Amino acid sequence: MTTRFRTLSTLTALALTLVASSARAEDAMQRAERLLQQKSYKQAAAEFERASELAGGSCPECLLGVARAYSGAGQQDAAIQVTRMALSLLSSPDAKARAYDQLGSFLTLKGEMEAARAAFQKAVEIDGRMESQVRSSLADALLKRASTAEAAAAPAAEETLATARPDLR
Repeated sequence: MTTRFRTLSTLTALALTLVASSARAEDAMQRAERLLQQKSYKQAAAEFERASELAGGSCPECLLGVARAYSGAGQQDAAIQVTRMALSLLSSPDAKARAYDQLGSFLTLKGEMEAARAAFQKAVEIDGRMESQVRSSLADALLKRASTAEAAAAPAAEETLATARPDLR
């Protein structure tokens, strides 16, 4: 076997390994997205992390998925941090715009409205077609935030009512 033939065989094997690894990473991403839809946030985060490993290195799309899982689990600080990590790795303008939109949503959920406005604005600056998406993301985040605040206030209101009027229990 010649050196040239061995080199080609090695390169072919490496290429096939990369293709197979990429396909497995894509499968893991799809499973993770399904888990997100099912609100299985911990499992979704683990599957996105697995997809990143299978991709063979930094996978910004995987990080954005992990961030969505953290946000779904109510861990906004972690979601924000991971989204910022992904932003530093993204090179495609449309992917960066989507990531800034995601960051704006998470910042809105956390109540950091000035930072959220800046993130949403950056998304639109990068890709002007994102304007309607940004409006929708902001509205969704505000509704979630209001819903979360309302749910958190309900037990306190019930406790106050029960304390004030024990006969209403």
